[in-house]
Amino acid sequence: MATDNFEIVSEQDLEFSKRGRKSTVSPALVGAISKLKKGQGLKLTGMTVNPNSPKAKTEKARVSAQIRQAGKQAGKKVAIRWSANGTPQVILAD
Repeated sequence: MATDNFEIVSEQDLEFSKRGRKSTVSPALVGAISKLKKGQGLKLTGMTVNPNSPKAKTEKARVSAQIRQAGKQAGKKVAIRWSANGTPQVILAD
C-alpha cells in the first residue's frame, strides 16, 4: 500500500539550497580577459593540465569552468582551446 508523502504549501514557504560550491575566480584572469580584443589570444600557462594524468579530463573541466566564469565576469564570451601539452588558450567567441 502506497502512502502519499507530500504537502501543498505557499511558494513563499519553499526553501532552496544553492547548488555546488562558490567558484573562486582570479581577479587578474578577469582583468586579462576584459582587455582581450578580437584577433588576440591568451595563453594561460599557469593553468596547464598534464594531459597524461589519469585525472586530466576532470582537471580540464575544472579549469574550463574557471575560465568561463572569468569571461562571464569580464562580460566577454570566450572559447577555450587546449594545446597538445595541456595549456588552455582563450580567444573571444563569435
